[in-house]
Amino acid sequence: MEKDTQKIKIKVPRSEIVFIDQVFKSYEGLAMVTVDKREKGILYLDVTAGTKPDVLEILKDLKQKFPLNILES
Repeated sequence: MEKDTQKIKIKVPRSEIVFIDQVFKSYEGLAMVTVDKREKGILYLDVTAGTKPDVLEILKDLKQKFPLNILES
């Protein structure tokens, strides 16, 4: 990822972690998903200034389907 990478921290049901990972893998290069091993249901999305708006839009759409909270963006 580029030097100007930003992190978006989200909380989701553990049952949706693999689905979210697959969603962002399907958009090659849009965001890199990292699972927090210490906190259950916490994911970090590494984005750039250029991809952040698209990632936030995808998260907004996913929020309609299951509980998803953006903790930091």
